[in-house]
Amino acid sequence: MKKKIVTMSLTVLFSVTALFGNELAKEIIPTKHNKKLTIGELAEIQPGLGTIMIEFGHRFYIAYYAAKAGNWQLAKYELEELVEAQETAEATRPEYAKDLKSFESNVFLKLLESINTKDFKLFSKRYEETTKACNRCHKTHGHEYIYYQLPKTPPKYLRMEL
Repeated sequence: MKKKIVTMSLTVLFSVTALFGNELAKEIIPTKHNKKLTIGELAEIQPGLGTIMIEFGHRFYIAYYAAKAGNWQLAKYELEELVEAQETAEATRPEYAKDLKSFESNVFLKLLESINTKDFKLFSKRYEETTKACNRCHKTHGHEYIYYQLPKTPPKYLRMEL
């Protein structure tokens, strides 16, 4: 919920800045750390797609091993958080919004829905489809050197009998 509010706030921030231009971008906002930032400075420090994709890859990896261990609740949580991370990317990098929304509706939601079956074989198939879609998208946008592969072992803090 908090991320949705932040995402909506960022969208409003970018929209207002676009409408009112440099004058609004110069408005100063005090922070709790005795720092004063302009709206323009706040807009500039929002996470880019690369930063968000680090979170995406990490949560995606956790979701797989959680599902494999039968921890469907954790797998669902991680994938739902990815939807929110993607919404942030759509707001901060609107040039990718159309492709991100298409990925979500055509591929990612099928993976998320497969959790409800608690069938790891189906989940694993959807995970592979999602991985292939991610790698195609990287290639389409000129980042073919970014190739996601599921790590061979779960995160140490998630180790469970598999």
